[in-house]
Amino acid sequence: MMSAKESFDYPIGESEFRQRIARLRGTMAEEGLDALIAYGAHRDYQPGDLRYFARWYCVEEETAALYVPAEGPTVLLTDASWDVERAEAEAFTDRVQHAPDLGSSLEKLIATTARSDAIVGIAGYRFFPAPAYLRLAEALPRVTMRDASEITGRLRMVKTPAEIELMRQASKISDEAMRAGLDQIKQDATELDVAAAAEGVIRRAGAEPSFVTEMGSGPRTAYGTFLPSRRRFSKGEIAVLDCGARLYGYHGDMCRTVVVGGPDREQRRMLEAVESSVEKSISAIQPGVTVGDIRDVAAKAIADAGYGDHWWDAFMPHGNGAAQHEMPNAREHPEVELQEGMVLCIEPGITVPGQGAIIIEQMVAVGPIEAQVLNQLPTNVWDG
Repeated sequence: MMSAKESFDYPIGESEFRQRIARLRGTMAEEGLDALIAYGAHRDYQPGDLRYFARWYCVEEETAALYVPAEGPTVLLTDASWDVERAEAEAFTDRVQHAPDLGSSLEKLIATTARSDAIVGIAGYRFFPAPAYLRLAEALPRVTMRDASEITGRLRMVKTPAEIELMRQASKISDEAMRAGLDQIKQDATELDVAAAAEGVIRRAGAEPSFVTEMGSGPRTAYGTFLPSRRRFSKGEIAVLDCGARLYGYHGDMCRTVVVGGPDREQRRMLEAVESSVEKSISAIQPGVTVGDIRDVAAKAIADAGYGDHWWDAFMPHGNGAAQHEMPNAREHPEVELQEGMVLCIEPGITVPGQGAIIIEQMVAVGPIEAQVLNQLPTNVWDG
């Protein structure tokens, strides 16, 4: 594998990336794959596999793919000519290739490195460009293409100590950003004021936002996801901030809910119900427990508090790492057993149409016995 230039500093050593490629090839052999294509677009859209295996991400509108044959050199393809020099300096791969036509370039690689009736896995299959897929299907009719997204997703689930340390640092910055954002939530301030304060902390810390900061207030928070607007806060309404810092490609992700001017009795009951759901979920985390079990613990806490009809579990729980949402998640993988080194976002909520949502999110690492909470900012921030 090529070494990065001395000016490029990355906290995870190349030996770990070599191990990742070796594990990938071992899994490819078990799955009968002759080659694998890890596809990714810009850094906020399907970035995880490229970050994890190639130490790479696209900046703007580019697309890229890492080609991993069963044997032989790996090749990072980018359709952006201006990205080639950066890729040669930073990416962990044997070769970088400018590929203005991704399908044509992949066709030549497969034809020269795999048998004519090869089985090729595509990670990021749902997002893989149709023109490239059609080119491969037409030019290599005997090649079988399979969705390999779950293969790479499972390899990324258990984090190394180096990965968890990066996510711990990202969580620390996220805590500081959250605190700065919450401090702006007051009557007549705007949602954009809050988002700007949070993102300013992230940028000044040398990180970048993990995702588009979600900040909303009032009844529209009942949608569960929302973008900040010029809407001004009014006393007594719910305000939800979901933000995170991404550090060297690894994500922080957290959410807090407050009430402008402080909660009334019913709002406090809702806030405490969700906080209890978070706490009980985290207490239940240990190796061997399934992801579905954790979701069920959270849901029961909400139901026991009397809000079962308003349970919101869109992302409860979800994995995190080189992508904001990773395996496992309870909706698609409820049977997956937790293992030491997994990182989960515990994110239960209550949504009440016409009133709003209460959402609290903590990021945790699964330890040998129990969960290690990566966020330090208290969950009950509604009293100041």
